[in-house]
Amino acid sequence: MFRKILIALVVLIVIAIAVAFSLFYYRTHRYDKLIAEISPKYQLEPELVKAVIYEESFFDAEARSSQNAIGLMQVTSIAVQEWIDSTHSRNLSDALSNITDQYKNQRDPQLEKALINPQINMHIGCWYLQNLLNRYRNKSATLAVALAAYNAGPSNVDRWANDAELTKLSQTDFIERIEFPVTRNYVKKIIERYSNYKQAKAFK
Repeated sequence: MFRKILIALVVLIVIAIAVAFSLFYYRTHRYDKLIAEISPKYQLEPELVKAVIYEESFFDAEARSSQNAIGLMQVTSIAVQEWIDSTHSRNLSDALSNITDQYKNQRDPQLEKALINPQINMHIGCWYLQNLLNRYRNKSATLAVALAAYNAGPSNVDRWANDAELTKLSQTDFIERIEFPVTRNYVKKIIERYSNYKQAKAFK
């Protein structure tokens, strides 16, 4: 009797582990096709974009932060406005219509509703990330600096290291200068996961 109970428990544990793994795999791979499609449009490696999404929202398209950031890449209204300006669009509707026909001729679309759309969120998030990488492209630790700015804002990056210092600081030295523990860990985790994705050839 005891043996039968033990066998049943082992079977249940194996099933539970298999289900948990399947759910984890689905969650962490369900946007791979979209990531692979959108990332190159902004000269970004899909492995980097996926690493950012993992850290920002853990692939939850409806995620919201205490700072009112929304969606997969936790896009803020400030980033959206900068994106709209960069497209030379008259308004949000015009800018969104460049991504999908869904918003053509639609008056006053709801920003929050638009940002929980994975396609739209990823386009804007990738644009903003690329913009930051371009902004710091001549720095010694371009990726770390851009990620810190993505998380904490360029104004904090400027406070942690001036322009002259950023041209000399190594990635390790810059990360140590980040005053916010959350941002410091954020940058480290994304860089590590990005490297792991590349080694695993996640998008090959």
